[in-house]
Amino acid sequence: PCADGSDINAVDWHPNMKVQATADDFGFVKLFRYPCPKEKANFKKYNGHSAHVTKVWFHQKMPYLISTGGGDLATFQWKFIYDQEEGDEI
Repeated sequence: PCADGSDINAVDWHPNMKVQATADDFGFVKLFRYPCPKEKANFKKYNGHSAHVTKVWFHQKMPYLISTGGGDLATFQWKFIYDQEEGDEI
C-alpha cells in the first residue's frame, strides 16, 4: 500500500520457464509466474543483498538468475529450479 511503483528497479523473464524476476529497493529478488496479468499476484521473495537490488538477469542456457546490488556492490548467482509438474518456482 505504501509503494508507488517506482520501487522496482529491473525486470527480466525467462521465456522457456515462464517466470519473471524483479529487483527492488528493499533488497529483494521476487519471482512471479509469467505472464502476470493481475495486481497483487502471488510471488516468492528472496533476499541476500543488504541494500537495493539494481538488476536481475536470467541466463538463457543455464538455470541461473544473476542479481546485482547497489549499496553492497555484490553480484549474486541464484540457482533456479522450476518444477514443471507443479508449475511453481523453488
